[in-house]
Amino acid sequence: ALIDCGVKENIIRSLRRRGVAVTVLPYGTSADEIRDTGADAVITSPGPGDPVLADEEVDVVRTLVREQVPYMGICLGHQLLSRAIGASTHKLKFGHRGGNHPVKDLATGVVHITSQNHGFEVDAESVPEREGWRVSQVNLNDSAVEGLEHASLPMFSIQYHPEGSPGPMDNEYLFDRFIEMIRRHKAQKAGNQ
Repeated sequence: ALIDCGVKENIIRSLRRRGVAVTVLPYGTSADEIRDTGADAVITSPGPGDPVLADEEVDVVRTLVREQVPYMGICLGHQLLSRAIGASTHKLKFGHRGGNHPVKDLATGVVHITSQNHGFEVDAESVPEREGWRVSQVNLNDSAVEGLEHASLPMFSIQYHPEGSPGPMDNEYLFDRFIEMIRRHKAQKAGNQ
């Protein structure tokens, strides 16, 4: 299920190109309605606006976290996840716009060139590390949080645009990572039944 907060068509194309059946749902879709689709996972798309004003959607993401539904947040979806886990956000003095933003993956040390379009960021010090959450990627220009992940839950988010249209295409690997995470989660659930 893809929650459309202002989705770019290339996100849908990127998923379908990988054999994923995508059900696009409008912003404001409830957790019960998402569950009713039978979706194996949820992506929340990029979109405009201040995440502090999106309490209803934050509640939906909070439910997904509590139910351990595989989740990928992109841009606004990243900010919604951060608020759902208890982290805070604030407006950037200068938004991140355009391509060529260097982002470092803290686990691998690899630097990716990203495409960005946002005016808010997650407060790194507010990420609840004692609950298994961690900052996974940072912007090398200003140290802004560019990714979150959980140590064991099938969930992660990124601040930039992995679909890269227009922009760098080297971050589409994140869709592959998400699909593999869904497969592992489904296999684990099947093994526990």
